[in-house]
Parts: sequence; structure tokens; C-alpha cells
Amino acid sequence: MTIILIILTILVFLVVYHHVGYVALLKLVSKKEISPDNEYDAQVPAYFGILMCAYNEQEHIKDKLYNLGALLYETEMYAIHVYLDGCTDNTYEEAIIAQSKLAEQNVICHLHVNNTNQGKAHGVNELIKLTKSNYDVLLFTDVSALLSIDVLKRIDKGFKDPKVNVITGVYILDDDATAEQQHYWQYQNKVKSMESTLGAVIGVPGAMFAIKSVFAELLDESVINDDFILSMQALNEGGKALVDEEINILERDCDEQSQDYARRIRLGAGNWQQIKVLFGLLNPKLGWVSFNYFSHKVLRGVMPILLALIYVLILTLALFSSFIWAQFLALGIALVHVVDLTKRVLKIKIKIPVVDKIIYILNAYFLSLWGIFKYERGDYNEHWRRVKNAPTKRVNSIKIIKRVVDIFGSAIGLVLLTPLMVIVSILIKFTSEGPVLFKQLRVGESSDDFVALFHVLKFRSMVVDAELKSGAVWASKDDPRITPIGRFMRKTRIDELPQLWNVLMGDMSLIGPRPERPIFYSKLEKDIPYFSQRTYGIKPGISGLAQVMNGYDETIDDARNKIGWDYAYMLSTSSATSWCKMEIDILIRTFVVIFTGKGQ
Repeated sequence: MTIILIILTILVFLVVYHHVGYVALLKLVSKKEISPDNEYDAQVPAYFGILMCAYNEQEHIKDKLYNLGALLYETEMYAIHVYLDGCTDNTYEEAIIAQSKLAEQNVICHLHVNNTNQGKAHGVNELIKLTKSNYDVLLFTDVSALLSIDVLKRIDKGFKDPKVNVITGVYILDDDATAEQQHYWQYQNKVKSMESTLGAVIGVPGAMFAIKSVFAELLDESVINDDFILSMQALNEGGKALVDEEINILERDCDEQSQDYARRIRLGAGNWQQIKVLFGLLNPKLGWVSFNYFSHKVLRGVMPILLALIYVLILTLALFSSFIWAQFLALGIALVHVVDLTKRVLKIKIKIPVVDKIIYILNAYFLSLWGIFKYERGDYNEHWRRVKNAPTKRVNSIKIIKRVVDIFGSAIGLVLLTPLMVIVSILIKFTSEGPVLFKQLRVGESSDDFVALFHVLKFRSMVVDAELKSGAVWASKDDPRITPIGRFMRKTRIDELPQLWNVLMGDMSLIGPRPERPIFYSKLEKDIPYFSQRTYGIKPGISGLAQVMNGYDETIDDARNKIGWDYAYMLSTSSATSWCKMEIDILIRTFVVIFTGKGQ
């Protein structure tokens, strides 16, 4: 029994070290490097190739391409390559529509069509062959994931360090993801953040990672976890892998529990394969990369086998020794699995927080054990397929909540701010000739079938007939047409208070993209990618992310910078949590602008 106890102790130590000790050690040795948040350096920007494989992605392909087309980066400095891997749905047709829109905005998008499905690794290899010699950086991404609008700028800045070979971001799941998946990725993000401070992130989310093209190597087409192999191969000869925590990767296509379990089996096989393929990363000369790889991935790969051995040893001690603790431990393990089985058979939805987490972790590992068995049996020679079928669209309750908030917010605002608006009206009347209110035609919410037009109300901040001689032009910083009281109103945004009536009537929202004038639309649509989509399915707002980040427009460049913020706000509405956080952040920033006079 002594030998069994020694082996059991070693196995338990490895399990505890992997799940607790390694993280504790990272907390001790990792240090946050606080670097100055300088403005993006536009000198010699990197040339990006954005690569993605698509197999039956009709649900997301257009949104993904529009997301990439709206990135805050010079359009001539990046190009998109989509490998259509034997799609049997309408992915190609949807991609063609998006491609034509991109072309109108001078965004290059190449569609590489393969009529037969040959697997994701094959597709990735074909894309690398086509692009490696043409770009400074290769950015790999999934069709179902949306990226931060400044992702290319952030990556370009990170790669200015010659030691950095790989960069990724923070992986965020849609609200539809199960609680277990949410917790898992929250944990993984914390671990990767700490590994990043050591320049040794082990594994990147396949949803988005970037590699300096010189380090992108072809894959063996039998690989399972292509993203992990590809990113870790880039560290074989040294170099750093980092997480940029300012880059968000929003995954919209989350697995249901049964699909998550199916994915766990495949990940188990992939983790086992990685140990064999990337054995060279255990070279101590690689420093933290080697240490983290062993602690994070090698132990993760063998963990299902370690746990299975622990089960066997505990059962052996419980049956053939006099150790009471072994019997109680065996009973406790059995009880956990009985609870899990009972909940499944009887379809009980009641949550048991601690027990459910333990069950999820154990099930994940034993599913991974089955994956290892299947891998060794030779079951993973088939081509890559999507785990999940196209999801059904869910009702967008955010729009309903937003309208309710708009009605109550505008009504309360009109009542509380009436005294202030009366004072402002008097000041306008006594300081300049003309009406108190200014009415102007603006573009509202748009859809496939219509574009709403409405008259926006504002306190008049300019002289009467301000555009009589110049025609329709943007206001400038020291515009002589602005009245003295108008300058104050524009700085504090008081001139926009009458728009509360537009909100109450349903033409606008409290928060949303800035409503633009129709007369500017043709030029803006020509010069700015996806300008017309900025109010697609969303009402324009009194305040918004673009307004608080950039102020009023003076030039087309100002409008071009704003489109990214507007698009970021649109993307936030795909998740109730991110939308709520965004609304609160914009509200706070709006008050800062009002009370500090940082408007224009």
C-alpha cells in the first residue's frame, strides 16, 4: 500500500499544482508592465493579411466581413482572404454580397473557393501559401467572432517590439453561453493575462490571433487544434506571445451543453496530439515558454489520465486497505456522479453551484480521456466540420428595453430640465436675432426596406441663414457663424436638449449614433466604409460613443474616425451585458462632457 500512497500523492500534487499551484506561482512572478498609452504611431504601419476559413457560415459571414471592413486602419494596408471550404449552404452567396460592399469602400476581399471540403488545416495551409510572402502580419480569425475596431492598430503597435511573434486578445462569450463556459473562459483569460506579462502565453483563442508572417509555418493536415499548433510553432526558436487586453474578441456562436461536451472530446484528442507535435517547446532554453507550456498544456493534456489513475488508486485503497479517509473519499466521488446522473435522467434544472462546477470539470476531463482514446484509435483523420449547426435568431429584447428607457428618460428629462430650457430660450432671444429652436432634416434608423428621415430639434447656436452663402458645411472650432451663447451651448451640449422631444416621439434614442444630414450622405458613403450601416436597426441618439469620444464633426476625417465607434456600439447590442456596460459608460462620459465643457 505504501507504493500506492506514494504514487497517489504524486498524482494529487500534479493535479493541485496544475489547477492551483501554477496560477499562484504566476501571480507571484508576473508583473504588469505599465507602458505609456501613446497615440498610435502611423509611421510605417504593418501590412495585414486577414485570413479565415469558412464552412457553412451563412449566418455570420456578412456581419463578419462588415466588421472587418469597418476597422480603424488604412484600407490600403490590409486585405481579407476567405477560404470557402466546400460549403453546402449560402455562405458563398452571402460572401459575394459583402465582397461587393467592401469593394465600394476600397476594402480588398479575396474569396478562395474549394468545391470539396478538405478540412480547416488544409484551408489554413492554402491561405498561408497564398499570403505569407505578401504581408507583414497574418491575422487568423473565425467567422463567428467580432473584433475590436482598433484591433489592427493595437497589433501593429505590439509588433513594434521585435521580440514579439504572436498577439491575441481577450476572448468574450456571448450571453447565450452556459455559465460553465463563461467561468471557464474567465479563468483562462486571467491565466493568459498573467502569462502575457512573462511574454509566454500558452495557447490563443482561435477566434483571433496574429503572427508575424515570417513565423507562420505550414501545418500537418492531421492537426486537430490548428490555432494552438500554429501559434506555438511561432515560438519554437524563441520570441514572445502576448495578450493585448484592449482587444476584445466577441464570440457569437456559443455551444449548447451537449455541443460543448462534443467539443471537449475533440479538445482532449487535440491536447494529447499537441504534446507529441510540440515536444520541442519543452526545451529549457525557451525559458518561460517552456515552463508555462509544461505547467499549462502538457499537464492539461495528461490530466484525464492522471485523474483516471487517481480514481483507480482511491478505489483500490477503499476496498483493500483500512484507511477510513479513502472510503469516505470514494463515497464522496460516487455521490457527485450520482447527483450528475440523477439530474440528467430526470432533467432537473436546479443549480447546485459548487457541485455543478465540480461535475463540469470532471466530465470535461473524462470526455477528454475518451478523446485521447479515440485519437489513438485513429478516429481523427476526417476533415474538420462545424460542431454547431446554424443557430436560430433570438428576439432582440434590447430594442424593447431601450425604447422603454427612452420614453421614461426623455419624459423625466423634459420635466426636470424645463426651467433650464426656459432660461436658455430667453438668452438666445435676447442675444441674437431669429427663432429659439433650429429644425433640420436628419437621417434616422435604417433597414433593408426603408431609411427614416426626421426633423431634429436643437437650440439655435448659429446666426440665422448661416449656410446661405457657404452652403451645407460642417461647423469648425472657431466658426464665426456661432453666436456667443451658442458657443457655450455647444461646449456643454445644452443645444441638444430639445432633442428629448425627438426621443419621446420615437425618432431618436437617448444613446446611439449621431444623426447625420442627408446632404452629406453621398460623399460620406463614398469616402467612408459602411457609413450608411451606422444606423442600421438602431435609432440615432442625442449622445453616443462616437460623440463622447470625438466631439462634433469638422471634416470627413472626423466622420471617418467616428464610424468605428458607431460600429462598436452596434456590436455591443449583440450582448445584453456588453450593451448595458456600454450604455452606462457613455452616460458617464456624457456628464463629464457637460460639466467640464469638453464639447465643441
